[in-house]
Amino acid sequence: MVVRTERVLILGGARSGKSRLALRMVEEAGLPAIFCATGIPVDEEMRSRILRHQKERPPHFTTVETPYGFSPLEALELSEKAVLVDCVSFLVSNILLEEEDGEKAYRRTVEEFGVLFTRQEKEGFFLVLVSNEVGMGVVPDSRLGREFRDLLGRVNQWLAERSHRVYFVVAGIPWQLR
Repeated sequence: MVVRTERVLILGGARSGKSRLALRMVEEAGLPAIFCATGIPVDEEMRSRILRHQKERPPHFTTVETPYGFSPLEALELSEKAVLVDCVSFLVSNILLEEEDGEKAYRRTVEEFGVLFTRQEKEGFFLVLVSNEVGMGVVPDSRLGREFRDLLGRVNQWLAERSHRVYFVVAGIPWQLR
């Protein structure tokens, strides 16, 4: 049973099954669904990735583009709905590139989520967040790559502290951490 103010964080590597698990959770909740899309089609590979995700998404989901934050949700009624943010990683990357400073990007990102969480507590909606775990691989060779890895790690920790359930997905198998 889904609690209307429940918050779930799903972490994992690339193509690990994070999005599939998130979609299943939202479908099983049986609530009208809003999909917050954070990716920007900057090149052909990204356009293909976005198209693939769109095809996997049920047609009755309402899609809202949220590449820089959640202000596009302000006009929508969220009460008694399921909201899926896929994925936090692109949102963090977009904000970092816009802010050009890791600490400013961190503050702005957690502020965006803080506003969304406050709204969730007031209005009552089921929230599922999908994010990449990028800190388990090789050390990026660029300053920006290292800054992104560190920033996303901090954001994921902040989100995990405030989530009721946290999953780590490996090879399509979800491990519940909390």
